Amino acid sequence: MIENEKQYRVTQERVRTFSRLVDRMESGEAQNIPDEDPAIRQAKVNAARSILQELREELQDWESRPRPNESDARQTA
Repeated sequence: MIENEKQYRVTQERVRTFSRLVDRMESGEAQNIPDEDPAIRQAKVNAARSILQELREELQDWESRPRPNESDARQTA
């Protein structure tokens, strides 16, 4: 769970990193082990997708929370 802006920014970077990784894995660029079992390779792709989804959900949760400044601005408007 993201608890502050720094964690939010770090999570955004992780989303970008995992997104690139999944793209590379799906396109075959990240296949460093030539004799790797296709089922193992697919399991790795699925794991990376799962992590990416969890990170995106954390970002959505953080973005949906009201910020103290936003609440104050709404009350005075």
